Amino acid sequence: LKFKPVSAFALPTRLRELDRRTANKAMSAADFGNGTPFGDPNWYTGTYHSEYYKQTHKDWRQRCRKFVDEEIIPNVSEWEVNKKIPKEAYVKCYEAGLLPCVVGAHSGAYDLVPAEAPKDFDYFHELIFIDELARCASGGVLWGLIEGLQIGLPPILNFASEELKAKIAPACLMGQKIICLNITEPSAGSDVASLKTIAKKEGDHYVVNGNKKWITNGIFADYFTVAVRTGGNGMRGVSMMLMEKDTMPGITTKRMDCQGVWPSGTTYVEFDNVKVPASNIIGQENEGFKVIMKNFNHERWGFVVQANRFSRCLLEDSWNYSLKRSTFGKKLVEHQVIRWKLAEMARQVEATHHWMENL
Repeated sequence: LKFKPVSAFALPTRLRELDRRTANKAMSAADFGNGTPFGDPNWYTGTYHSEYYKQTHKDWRQRCRKFVDEEIIPNVSEWEVNKKIPKEAYVKCYEAGLLPCVVGAHSGAYDLVPAEAPKDFDYFHELIFIDELARCASGGVLWGLIEGLQIGLPPILNFASEELKAKIAPACLMGQKIICLNITEPSAGSDVASLKTIAKKEGDHYVVNGNKKWITNGIFADYFTVAVRTGGNGMRGVSMMLMEKDTMPGITTKRMDCQGVWPSGTTYVEFDNVKVPASNIIGQENEGFKVIMKNFNHERWGFVVQANRFSRCLLEDSWNYSLKRSTFGKKLVEHQVIRWKLAEMARQVEATHHWMENL
């Protein structure tokens, strides 16, 4: 017997010959999403079983998608033009119980605010929310809404004193205050150990002078989680501290109009003789490099989740366009080279998502 191989790429060609009602019936009742091949992670289909995801994750996925579809995607264009996200959007994200999830499953964030955490909250819940939020396909909106919180607050939650944590964290988690992470400088980007912003100890406070560049959310921020030099050269002279714009004169911010991601508020920050209480040190003096590296692990993982969903959005748009556009008497998807390109895109997106889950 000879069997004709059936490719996943044949599915959209067949579905487009059906009316919308028939196409919807072609999806399993257990499927989630719009059914575009590779338009969502493979565990969204009812025929695929993953040990990573349980009913709590499916319920959370529905909660995330509803919020993104209703509160985020319809506003993306407006927020891009305005170069900012309205304050009420942060509050709505908190009220939906979503905002606190982006600072890590082991951070204790949900214990600090009266929000409903998902059952058995873990890092897969965080992955799902970031992935669903990235469906907005706007780096500016995504970073504007969660990035300052996701990378700026964990050092407070994981290393700061209980007093500082209680003072800062709840308002940030509830969307009432904005926090940002300040590491990069004009002369020290990837080479964190070479940063030059100086914090000189004077009695019960530090005096900070220096500048930071490309700081996400900085133009909107109330709080600044800042890497400073309190000791000698290299990594062993770096400390982390919390600075507050309203109560600490000498902090100035200037928007950097980049080529895109406008709602994220990329900022140039200057510190001019800023007096910071010694109690605002995060962790131990001269041990801030460890805090930064620990924070980078979670931060970079979140970036990969975002980037992979953006790639998936491009794949989904390319797939749908290939079903509409015709050349040389047939649809793009019927050309072998286009099918190969789509397959190669799908290979990279699916492989990356698999590795994220394994991390």
